Amino acid sequence: MLDFAQGYQAYQNTSVNVKASGADIHSLVLMLFDGFLDELARVEGHIEAKRYDKKAQGIEKLLKILGGLDASLDQEKGGEVAVNMHLLYEFCGQEILKASLKNSVEMLAPVRAVMTDLQQGWQGLLARS
Repeated sequence: MLDFAQGYQAYQNTSVNVKASGADIHSLVLMLFDGFLDELARVEGHIEAKRYDKKAQGIEKLLKILGGLDASLDQEKGGEVAVNMHLLYEFCGQEILKASLKNSVEMLAPVRAVMTDLQQGWQGLLARS
């Protein structure tokens, strides 16, 4: 299993890291969601343009970010929510790999939907704090 730092490092390589310098854990998690969705869009573009070497690099970044998000879960305190989040991350990882094997943008749609919903949930949490 990848640790949170590895997932964050994958995001840093795809976006500006200045925001992270003073961010709390909740803001960092939201940044991972943002980075994930940005990279997902790039992967979709690489698939459509048949740039399979770049697609492979993007898939690797996506999986690292998912690993970082998964590692950020507090399994002891998070209870059922943490278990369900883990299962969603696992689902997304499996779907990404399937889509990659078939070079299918359409197969990435459920991943985009799940991760967008989770991103919006985190945005709502941060807005309340």
